[in-house]
Amino acid sequence: MGRCARIAIIVGTAVVAANLISIIHHYQLRAGVNAYIAELKARGELLDLAQVIPPPVPPEQNDAPSFLNAASTMDTNWEVFVINPPPAMRMVAPGKAMIGWEQPDIRRGGRTNSWQDIGAALAKENDLLNSLQQITSRPDLDFNLDYAGGFTNFEDPLFVHLASLKPSAQGLSASAIYELHRGDAASAVKATHAMLLLARAIEHDRLILSEMVGMAVAQMGSAATWEILQFTNVTDGQLAELQRDWTNVDFVRSEERTLLTDEAMEQVTLGQWRNSGLQSYVDLEANAANAGSSMSGHRREKGLWRQAQLKARIFMWRYWWSYPDELRSLKGYDASINAVRSAETNAAFLDALKIEDQKFDELGILKIEDGVIASISDINLHTLLSQSVAGVDTFTRKVMLAEAAQRVTLTAIALKRYQLKNGKYPMNLDSLVPEFLPAVAVDPVNGRPLHYRLTADGTFLLYSVGENGRDDGGNPSVERNAESPEFSSKFNWENLPALDWVWPQPATPQEVQNYYANLGK
Repeated sequence: MGRCARIAIIVGTAVVAANLISIIHHYQLRAGVNAYIAELKARGELLDLAQVIPPPVPPEQNDAPSFLNAASTMDTNWEVFVINPPPAMRMVAPGKAMIGWEQPDIRRGGRTNSWQDIGAALAKENDLLNSLQQITSRPDLDFNLDYAGGFTNFEDPLFVHLASLKPSAQGLSASAIYELHRGDAASAVKATHAMLLLARAIEHDRLILSEMVGMAVAQMGSAATWEILQFTNVTDGQLAELQRDWTNVDFVRSEERTLLTDEAMEQVTLGQWRNSGLQSYVDLEANAANAGSSMSGHRREKGLWRQAQLKARIFMWRYWWSYPDELRSLKGYDASINAVRSAETNAAFLDALKIEDQKFDELGILKIEDGVIASISDINLHTLLSQSVAGVDTFTRKVMLAEAAQRVTLTAIALKRYQLKNGKYPMNLDSLVPEFLPAVAVDPVNGRPLHYRLTADGTFLLYSVGENGRDDGGNPSVERNAESPEFSSKFNWENLPALDWVWPQPATPQEVQNYYANLGK
């Protein structure tokens, strides 16, 4: 046998061996993922999409078409409520908020609106606001989302309902503050009632984005409730109605269902990507090559080379890289879902989040600050799936904050009801039970009662210990070195980096004046 023939045999054997090893490795990786999925199912976990998506709402009970029809009638004056709306619990100093409805005008970002401007804009939206209040009397909205298509099916047009929900709530908030300015507490309570029902109306969705929008609407409802509590002529009956609405706001209960659906949809999307669908997701380099084809030959050649590299990376991802990444992702979801279950069972998010953080560290899943994800050009195909789980950690912390806000708001309403009846605030929260609260609210951060004490001026201090889990004595300041994007946000009582989450007290006229004086600085 000649030398060339021997070399050919050796090279051929090496190629066959390399291919065989690669094939065996592929099946080993896939077997490892399948074994873990079988383990999860044996524990009773729901991984199939059909097990976690909500059943459809019967057409005769579904108010979604009516909502979309009403929201589509928004007038251009709607910008008045978005750009410079009537202020609702606008923070002007640490632990202090201006009473929006008693201000002489509405100022923000160099713009000034009069109350007559707001009234005229609301009059043009009267039919819309009335429709929203009628629809939300029975909040059963099913927007027929196509979960079976995975995440690739959720393009912007399918989120029309979410795009309409927040502006609708902003209109209701503007209406509530305007009615308080006019002295009509009943109408303000009615608008806030509709806002809180909107926050609950999308609980039929099983999407993190939907939950985030719902929490944003609830935050607006909390601000409007604060404004109502500053109103002199509000009645106990009106406050009792608001209290019932807030009792029904519960994002913890729906978070587990949302995460289970998110995990199942990732499995669907993963199947699509492995069947050559990933190209459309990470095609930025290919698009750049196409754009460069009309330019110099050198640029086009460079673009074609990048496109070839991308195709090779996708091939490697499909058969090898995706499996260990899928396993990390499944374990990451498992850690997050167990953290939510623990928080719900033990009424303490902080301990559950610490365990989740430890698990993420073990898996090599990095945190994403404030839910910000790297640009598509920075995507690492080795961590494409597992790194997306990092956003779940941010979502869970937002749920903790929303739950704390719900419990603090409920307690603040009960305190106002006690004060209306007795002429003063109670010495402790136990005095609210059982007439105004079934039990003292527990701080969802650490599982202990919310903090409360009377102050020398006859008001009170009510707060959650905040994300640091430490009682800082009701200090509403932002943690040292924590940045805030705008002047007022560093005073926001619901800011994650605040030392304690303190229910604000009304600002003095001097504090409001100082706020406006420093706003442009």
